[in-house]
Amino acid sequence: MTKKEWLFILFGIFVCAGMSSCDNSLNPIDVETGIYSIYGFLDLNEEIHYIRVRDLNAPFTKEATESIDATVSLQNLSRGFTAILESRVRDHEGVNLHTFVYNNEIIPNDSYQLAVVRSDGFAVKRSITTPTKPEPSVGPVNQNCYVPIDFEMEPLFGSTIVLQVGIRLDNDEEEKKYLWTPPKVFSVGNDHSPGKITFTFIPKDQLIEMLHFFSNVQCDEYIINEIIYINYIHFGPGFYEQITTKSFDILDTQRFGALYFDTLAIPIDTTPVCPQDC
Repeated sequence: MTKKEWLFILFGIFVCAGMSSCDNSLNPIDVETGIYSIYGFLDLNEEIHYIRVRDLNAPFTKEATESIDATVSLQNLSRGFTAILESRVRDHEGVNLHTFVYNNEIIPNDSYQLAVVRSDGFAVKRSITTPTKPEPSVGPVNQNCYVPIDFEMEPLFGSTIVLQVGIRLDNDEEEKKYLWTPPKVFSVGNDHSPGKITFTFIPKDQLIEMLHFFSNVQCDEYIINEIIYINYIHFGPGFYEQITTKSFDILDTQRFGALYFDTLAIPIDTTPVCPQDC
Protein backbone atom coordinates (compact mmCIF):
# COMPACT_ATOMS: atom_id res chain seq x y z
CA MET A 1 0.00 0.00 0.00
CA THR A 2 1.37 3.40 -0.98
CA LYS A 3 1.39 6.39 1.35
CA LYS A 4 -1.40 8.05 -0.64
CA GLU A 5 -3.52 4.88 -0.61
CA TRP A 6 -3.08 4.69 3.18
CA LEU A 7 -4.18 8.32 3.47
CA PHE A 8 -7.31 7.82 1.33
CA ILE A 9 -8.39 4.62 3.08
CA LEU A 10 -7.70 5.94 6.56
CA PHE A 11 -9.47 9.26 6.28
CA GLY A 12 -11.72 9.02 3.25
CA ILE A 13 -10.68 12.44 1.98
CA PHE A 14 -10.58 13.23 -1.71
CA VAL A 15 -7.59 14.20 -3.77
CA CYS A 16 -7.28 14.17 -7.53
CA ALA A 17 -3.72 12.98 -8.10
CA GLY A 18 -3.95 13.76 -11.80
CA MET A 19 -6.79 13.83 -14.25
CA SER A 20 -6.59 10.09 -14.87
CA SER A 21 -7.32 9.32 -11.21
CA CYS A 22 -10.23 11.68 -10.55
CA ASP A 23 -13.44 9.95 -9.58
CA ASN A 24 -16.93 10.93 -8.53
CA SER A 25 -16.48 10.62 -4.77
CA LEU A 26 -18.77 13.43 -3.65
CA ASN A 27 -22.21 12.57 -5.11
CA PRO A 28 -23.99 15.63 -3.69
CA ILE A 29 -27.79 15.82 -3.74
CA ASP A 30 -29.83 18.32 -5.71
CA VAL A 31 -30.73 21.20 -3.37
CA GLU A 32 -30.93 24.97 -3.71
CA THR A 33 -28.05 25.79 -1.37
CA GLY A 34 -26.25 28.39 -3.46
CA ILE A 35 -22.85 27.28 -2.14
CA TYR A 36 -19.83 25.38 -3.39
CA SER A 37 -18.27 22.22 -2.10
CA ILE A 38 -14.47 22.07 -1.94
CA TYR A 39 -12.48 18.85 -1.71
CA GLY A 40 -8.69 18.58 -1.77
CA PHE A 41 -5.46 19.42 -0.04
CA LEU A 42 -2.09 21.05 -0.54
CA ASP A 43 0.83 18.63 -0.32
CA LEU A 44 4.14 20.13 0.79
CA ASN A 45 6.02 17.37 -1.04
CA GLU A 46 4.38 18.08 -4.41
CA GLU A 47 4.44 20.97 -6.87
CA ILE A 48 1.04 20.28 -8.47
CA HIS A 49 -2.09 20.41 -6.34
CA TYR A 50 -5.66 19.45 -7.29
CA ILE A 51 -8.86 20.82 -5.75
CA ARG A 52 -12.32 19.76 -6.86
CA VAL A 53 -15.05 22.38 -6.76
CA ARG A 54 -18.75 21.57 -7.16
CA ASP A 55 -21.62 24.05 -7.49
CA LEU A 56 -24.23 22.58 -5.17
CA ASN A 57 -26.89 24.76 -6.79
CA ALA A 58 -26.48 22.98 -10.13
CA PRO A 59 -28.23 19.67 -10.92
CA PHE A 60 -25.82 16.76 -11.04
CA THR A 61 -26.18 16.17 -14.78
CA LYS A 62 -23.83 16.47 -17.73
CA GLU A 63 -25.65 19.48 -19.17
CA ALA A 64 -25.79 21.37 -15.87
CA THR A 65 -22.13 20.72 -15.13
CA GLU A 66 -20.78 21.58 -18.57
CA SER A 67 -19.32 24.75 -17.03
CA ILE A 68 -19.03 26.15 -13.54
CA ASP A 69 -19.68 29.75 -12.57
CA ALA A 70 -16.62 30.10 -10.36
CA THR A 71 -13.25 31.80 -10.26
CA VAL A 72 -10.90 29.95 -7.93
CA SER A 73 -7.84 31.59 -6.44
CA LEU A 74 -5.21 30.63 -3.88
CA GLN A 75 -3.59 33.42 -1.88
CA ASN A 76 -0.54 33.13 0.34
CA LEU A 77 -1.60 35.41 3.17
CA SER A 78 1.84 35.33 4.79
CA ARG A 79 3.67 36.61 1.70
CA GLY A 80 0.97 38.48 -0.21
CA PHE A 81 0.83 36.71 -3.58
CA THR A 82 -2.26 35.30 -5.27
CA ALA A 83 -2.69 32.78 -8.09
CA ILE A 84 -5.81 32.20 -10.19
CA LEU A 85 -6.17 28.44 -10.56
CA GLU A 86 -6.47 26.71 -13.91
CA SER A 87 -9.66 24.71 -14.43
CA ARG A 88 -9.69 21.19 -15.83
CA VAL A 89 -12.88 19.39 -16.79
CA ARG A 90 -13.35 15.65 -17.03
CA ASP A 91 -16.39 13.64 -18.00
CA HIS A 92 -16.98 10.88 -15.48
CA GLU A 93 -20.03 8.65 -15.76
CA GLY A 94 -22.02 11.32 -17.55
CA VAL A 95 -21.14 14.21 -15.25
CA ASN A 96 -18.49 16.89 -15.75
CA LEU A 97 -16.07 17.17 -12.84
CA HIS A 98 -14.27 20.48 -12.31
CA THR A 99 -10.78 20.29 -10.85
CA PHE A 100 -8.68 23.38 -10.21
CA VAL A 101 -4.91 23.14 -10.34
CA TYR A 102 -2.25 25.06 -8.43
CA ASN A 103 1.20 24.56 -9.92
CA ASN A 104 3.76 25.74 -7.40
CA GLU A 105 5.44 24.66 -4.21
CA ILE A 106 3.67 25.03 -0.87
CA ILE A 107 5.62 26.85 1.83
CA PRO A 108 5.72 25.34 5.33
CA ASN A 109 4.11 27.23 8.23
CA ASP A 110 2.46 29.82 5.98
CA SER A 111 -1.18 30.94 5.88
CA TYR A 112 -3.17 30.37 2.66
CA GLN A 113 -6.69 31.25 1.61
CA LEU A 114 -8.67 29.45 -1.08
CA ALA A 115 -11.49 31.53 -2.56
CA VAL A 116 -14.25 30.33 -4.88
CA VAL A 117 -16.12 33.35 -6.24
CA ARG A 118 -19.31 33.32 -8.33
CA SER A 119 -19.92 35.95 -11.03
CA ASP A 120 -22.43 37.75 -8.78
CA GLY A 121 -19.78 38.10 -6.07
CA PHE A 122 -20.91 35.27 -3.80
CA ALA A 123 -17.81 33.59 -2.38
CA VAL A 124 -16.77 30.58 -0.33
CA LYS A 125 -13.40 31.02 1.35
CA ARG A 126 -11.21 28.67 3.36
CA SER A 127 -8.14 29.86 5.30
CA ILE A 128 -5.55 27.34 6.45
CA THR A 129 -2.04 27.15 7.89
CA THR A 130 0.39 24.70 6.38
CA PRO A 131 2.37 22.41 8.68
CA THR A 132 5.98 23.00 9.54
CA LYS A 133 8.44 20.61 7.93
CA PRO A 134 11.09 19.69 10.48
CA GLU A 135 13.51 16.82 10.01
CA PRO A 136 12.45 13.95 12.28
CA SER A 137 14.93 12.82 14.91
CA VAL A 138 15.22 9.04 15.21
CA GLY A 139 17.57 7.09 17.44
CA PRO A 140 19.35 5.07 18.43
CA VAL A 141 19.77 3.08 15.22
CA ASN A 142 21.59 -0.17 14.47
CA GLN A 143 20.63 -1.52 17.88
CA ASN A 144 19.00 -4.85 18.64
CA CYS A 145 15.28 -5.46 18.47
CA TYR A 146 14.75 -4.87 22.20
CA VAL A 147 16.32 -1.38 22.42
CA PRO A 148 13.75 1.50 22.57
CA ILE A 149 13.82 3.97 19.66
CA ASP A 150 12.67 7.58 19.93
CA PHE A 151 10.92 9.28 17.00
CA GLU A 152 10.67 13.03 17.62
CA MET A 153 9.48 16.05 15.62
CA GLU A 154 9.55 19.75 16.48
CA PRO A 155 8.40 22.51 16.12
CA LEU A 156 4.82 21.62 15.16
CA PHE A 157 2.68 24.68 16.07
CA GLY A 158 -0.63 22.93 16.69
CA SER A 159 -0.40 20.29 13.97
CA THR A 160 -1.03 16.54 14.10
CA ILE A 161 1.18 13.57 13.25
CA VAL A 162 -0.36 10.21 12.34
CA LEU A 163 2.17 7.39 12.04
CA GLN A 164 2.52 3.66 11.58
CA VAL A 165 5.44 1.30 12.11
CA GLY A 166 5.96 -1.27 9.38
CA ILE A 167 8.09 -3.93 7.74
CA ARG A 168 8.67 -4.99 4.15
CA LEU A 169 7.03 -8.27 3.21
CA ASP A 170 9.43 -9.08 0.37
CA ASN A 171 12.35 -7.72 -1.65
CA ASP A 172 10.30 -6.87 -4.75
CA GLU A 173 11.40 -3.31 -5.60
CA GLU A 174 8.39 -2.72 -7.87
CA GLU A 175 5.58 -3.88 -5.59
CA LYS A 176 7.13 -2.92 -2.23
CA LYS A 177 4.49 -4.57 -0.08
CA TYR A 178 4.43 -3.60 3.58
CA LEU A 179 2.73 -4.66 6.79
CA TRP A 180 1.82 -1.83 9.18
CA THR A 181 0.66 -1.37 12.74
CA PRO A 182 -2.62 0.47 13.35
CA PRO A 183 -2.26 4.28 13.06
CA LYS A 184 -1.06 6.22 16.09
CA VAL A 185 -2.15 9.87 16.47
CA PHE A 186 -0.09 12.62 18.13
CA SER A 187 -1.43 16.17 18.39
CA VAL A 188 0.03 19.44 19.62
CA GLY A 189 -2.72 21.62 21.04
CA ASN A 190 -1.38 25.19 20.74
CA ASP A 191 -0.90 26.48 17.21
CA HIS A 192 0.76 29.70 18.44
CA SER A 193 3.73 28.17 20.26
CA PRO A 194 6.29 25.50 19.36
CA GLY A 195 5.38 21.93 20.16
CA LYS A 196 7.05 18.55 20.07
CA ILE A 197 5.85 14.96 19.76
CA THR A 198 7.80 11.90 20.90
CA PHE A 199 6.96 8.33 19.99
CA THR A 200 9.08 5.74 21.78
CA PHE A 201 8.81 2.16 20.58
CA ILE A 202 10.57 -1.18 20.88
CA PRO A 203 10.91 -2.87 17.47
CA LYS A 204 10.10 -6.32 18.86
CA ASP A 205 6.86 -5.02 20.41
CA GLN A 206 5.81 -3.36 17.14
CA LEU A 207 6.55 -6.59 15.28
CA ILE A 208 4.29 -8.49 17.67
CA GLU A 209 1.58 -5.87 17.10
CA MET A 210 1.84 -6.39 13.34
CA LEU A 211 1.98 -10.19 13.58
CA HIS A 212 -0.38 -10.73 16.50
CA PHE A 213 -1.70 -13.92 14.91
CA PHE A 214 1.71 -15.59 15.45
CA SER A 215 2.65 -16.86 18.91
CA ASN A 216 6.43 -16.70 18.47
CA VAL A 217 7.86 -13.74 16.55
CA GLN A 218 11.58 -13.45 15.80
CA CYS A 219 13.01 -10.21 14.40
CA ASP A 220 15.53 -11.96 12.18
CA GLU A 221 12.72 -13.91 10.49
CA TYR A 222 10.46 -10.99 9.63
CA ILE A 223 12.52 -7.78 9.37
CA ILE A 224 13.88 -7.85 5.81
CA ASN A 225 17.29 -6.24 5.20
CA GLU A 226 17.45 -5.24 8.89
CA ILE A 227 15.17 -2.23 8.28
CA ILE A 228 12.02 -1.18 10.12
CA TYR A 229 9.91 1.69 8.78
CA ILE A 230 7.92 4.64 10.11
CA ASN A 231 5.30 5.98 7.72
CA TYR A 232 3.85 9.32 8.83
CA ILE A 233 1.45 12.07 7.75
CA HIS A 234 1.95 15.60 9.07
CA PHE A 235 -1.35 17.54 9.02
CA GLY A 236 -1.58 21.32 9.21
CA PRO A 237 -3.31 22.78 12.30
CA GLY A 238 -6.96 21.73 12.49
CA PHE A 239 -7.01 19.68 9.27
CA TYR A 240 -6.89 16.25 10.92
CA GLU A 241 -9.74 17.23 13.23
CA GLN A 242 -11.72 18.64 10.31
CA ILE A 243 -11.70 15.41 8.32
CA THR A 244 -12.06 12.97 11.20
CA THR A 245 -14.46 14.59 13.67
CA LYS A 246 -16.81 16.75 11.60
CA SER A 247 -19.80 14.94 10.12
CA PHE A 248 -20.70 15.39 6.46
CA ASP A 249 -23.23 18.19 5.96
CA ILE A 250 -24.51 19.03 2.49
CA LEU A 251 -24.60 22.71 3.53
CA ASP A 252 -20.99 22.65 4.77
CA THR A 253 -18.97 20.29 2.62
CA GLN A 254 -15.65 22.12 2.56
CA ARG A 255 -12.71 19.78 3.12
CA PHE A 256 -9.51 21.69 2.48
CA GLY A 257 -6.18 21.75 4.26
CA ALA A 258 -2.47 21.00 3.98
CA LEU A 259 -0.25 18.05 4.78
CA TYR A 260 2.65 15.92 3.61
CA PHE A 261 3.68 12.34 4.16
CA ASP A 262 6.95 10.47 4.25
CA THR A 263 8.55 7.15 5.20
CA LEU A 264 11.69 6.68 7.27
CA ALA A 265 13.90 3.60 7.07
CA ILE A 266 15.47 2.74 10.44
CA PRO A 267 18.37 0.24 10.56
CA ILE A 268 17.91 -2.54 13.14
CA ASP A 269 20.32 -5.23 14.29
CA THR A 270 18.23 -8.40 13.97
CA THR A 271 20.83 -10.75 15.42
CA PRO A 272 19.04 -13.00 17.95
CA VAL A 273 19.38 -11.82 21.55
CA CYS A 274 19.83 -14.42 24.22
CA PRO A 275 18.09 -15.42 26.39
CA GLN A 276 15.04 -13.68 24.87
CA ASP A 277 15.39 -15.25 21.42
CA CYS A 278 17.17 -18.45 22.44
